[in-house]
Amino acid sequence: MSDLEWMKQRMSQNVDKADKVFEQSDEEDEVADADEYTKVTDTEPLQDPTKDTIMRTRRLFLRNLAFSCTEADLTELFQSYGVLSQVHIPLDPLTKQSKGLAYVTYTTGADACSAYEALDKKSFQGRLLHILPAQDRQNAYRVEEGEGRKKAVKEEKHHKRKALAGKSFNWSMLYMNSDAVASSIADRMNINKSDILNPENGDNAAVKLALAETHIIQETKSYLESQGVLLSSFSTKARSDTTILVKNIPYGTSLDQIRDLFQPHGQLSRVLVPPAGTMAVVEFERPDEASKAFKAVVYRRLGNSIIYLGKGPLGMFSEEPVQQQATSSSTSSLPVVKIPEQQQESTAPPEEEISLAGGTTLYVKNLSFVTTPERLTQVFRHLPSFAFARIQTKPDPKDPSGPRLSMGYGFIGFKDVESAKKALKSIQGFVLDGHSLHVKFAGRGAEEDDKKDKDGVGFKSRTTKLIVKNVPFEATKKDIRDLFGAHGHLKSVRLPKKFDSRTRGFAFLEFISRHEAENAFNALRHTHLLGRHLVLEWAEENAEQDLDVLRQKAGVGFGGGKEMPGRKRKLDLKKSGEEDPVALAE
Repeated sequence: MSDLEWMKQRMSQNVDKADKVFEQSDEEDEVADADEYTKVTDTEPLQDPTKDTIMRTRRLFLRNLAFSCTEADLTELFQSYGVLSQVHIPLDPLTKQSKGLAYVTYTTGADACSAYEALDKKSFQGRLLHILPAQDRQNAYRVEEGEGRKKAVKEEKHHKRKALAGKSFNWSMLYMNSDAVASSIADRMNINKSDILNPENGDNAAVKLALAETHIIQETKSYLESQGVLLSSFSTKARSDTTILVKNIPYGTSLDQIRDLFQPHGQLSRVLVPPAGTMAVVEFERPDEASKAFKAVVYRRLGNSIIYLGKGPLGMFSEEPVQQQATSSSTSSLPVVKIPEQQQESTAPPEEEISLAGGTTLYVKNLSFVTTPERLTQVFRHLPSFAFARIQTKPDPKDPSGPRLSMGYGFIGFKDVESAKKALKSIQGFVLDGHSLHVKFAGRGAEEDDKKDKDGVGFKSRTTKLIVKNVPFEATKKDIRDLFGAHGHLKSVRLPKKFDSRTRGFAFLEFISRHEAENAFNALRHTHLLGRHLVLEWAEENAEQDLDVLRQKAGVGFGGGKEMPGRKRKLDLKKSGEEDPVALAE
């Protein structure tokens, strides 16, 4: 066998085995590149489905928690990563103990994802925290549709409103059903409800109903204060997880009816129903039971009305019963400030108006923004010759009509200079709500300028004039006069109008005395007229003078009938006659 034959046999076997020619084509290079690209693509990490779920639902599911862990502990841990919407710890229905699980909901998915990345597999209270994405609860109130049945628009709207209940406050704190107000007044006066709304005597029915609502609100306030409710807490934004305000209930609703409505969902600590029977306050012992009752009762029908629910303000109830506060203050949980020289002095009850001399007011700064005037008063009211405690506030720039915000400083007044000097030494460096207080004497006259009442309105800013906002466009000047004239003598009523003779939605009132203006302000600040909540503000005494000054300033910009200062004047060549050069030289 020659060499060529042997080589031919070997080449023939290799080609048959590989089933291709002994050549390398460009397609092989393309296939190799494609295989290499596939390997690189397979090695790239895929998108994490866990983070996608967290970004969509904004909820975290926590496991392996300590059984002693509370919602406050979780709030303190997770609130540093974003704004929390809800923190919930499920409890065992029998033992009322924690199961070691929890749900944390954020307002945005990015904050929830940041908390997941930072706290997952981290140690918390001696245990390794395990965080998983939680399921979305948006379908919690979805209606199961039957065969061939479509959900009606009204039904869909009702369940959507029920699902969003509690996320926003659509009703004022002391909202009352107009029909219940009229029924309550008619029952007390032993007359028919139609007689109250009868327009035959010339009075507007809306004004009558507003006056009746004002009377019921004042009565309700007095009852709530007698039960240990702090009305000043209604202006705070923080909401309680255990207190529920029940509104829009029909007249005649009894305490047992309210209790039977909420008691199946948890253990109640207290139930309050004012004598008017137009609203109620329910407090649960556990937050989870209150949340369960809120979702079950909201927008349910009671009699001929639909129940409106709202979360009560945080710190709505005083820490002690009213009877104990009047007799002893030793059982208070507040920190005690000790005077270097203890004096056994009997403190007289505070008078309505106290005239303070100069040098008796202390300026307190570095206050916590969560410290309220009531909290400041409760801490320092046991000091000898204590007169008042105020916190300086300002309007919320995001919500000017909402509750006022603390500015971080305040004033504490005493009846004499010696007591103020001793209190200065004891309060200096005192820790209140986590902040060390810095105290010094206030400037002369500061106690009058910064003397605030419970509503955050200064005494000097109180005048005889009021500004009424959110006035219904259907209201007339006579309606405003009849409504406010029932609480004082009016000197003038102004209801500005547009060019088409329609009202602009606000009014200006002037009373004979400041005392009557204060009575009208306190009585009508929660009143509704034709379904609109009247917003009352104090007007400046020299508002008209300031208005004239503004008009003069605006007139200067448009000439004001005179030569505008600081501008070049044009020479009028068409002016008849010649000017005297001597007069021009002078």
